[in-house]
Amino acid sequence: MVAFALALSAAPLLMRSRSAAVVPTRSAPLAVTPPLQSAPLRSAPAPTTADRRFAELVGQGLEAARDGRLADSVALLKRALELRPRDSETWNSLGVVLVREGETAAGAEAFRQSLRFDPDHLEAHRNLAVSLDRLGRPGEAVAHYRAFLRLSGERHPARDDVQRRLAEGAAPDSGAPPAVAPAGSAPRAEESEPR
Repeated sequence: MVAFALALSAAPLLMRSRSAAVVPTRSAPLAVTPPLQSAPLRSAPAPTTADRRFAELVGQGLEAARDGRLADSVALLKRALELRPRDSETWNSLGVVLVREGETAAGAEAFRQSLRFDPDHLEAHRNLAVSLDRLGRPGEAVAHYRAFLRLSGERHPARDDVQRRLAEGAAPDSGAPPAVAPAGSAPRAEESEPR
């Protein structure tokens, strides 16, 4: 899936775009081995009404966020989570929208929920770290920045920003103010574009 960011004050938060179909966010690599004999193809089970409704609500919520209708987006994503309260990707998306709305603490809690259901969700780790920085808690952010680095590939577009943030002082004993600007301040030029 392609990740995109909703630009925030200094560091964009990341959420993955979704298609209207319900698709798992992670899949195991498939081994290609020739079958000994042909097996009949099995079709995937038909999505239930709840699955379709969930996908519809998430799609509408993401569209509302892209259109800048943040309150609508929050409401739609919360309704989707009523149908699937353990969906890590939707919790991450809700967190991004809440932070964009200026509700950084609520966004951080949504990122924590995302990580509760998927401890290896790399965007949720980075988003939680950015939120904690903005809340003036850079010491707590360090573990999530480091988790992001551990989980992300060398070519991840946000990797350099995270490494720079750690080098700038997001350390528990540094006493340095957060390098990520608080909500409402001017973004740095290199971080203001959506990804």
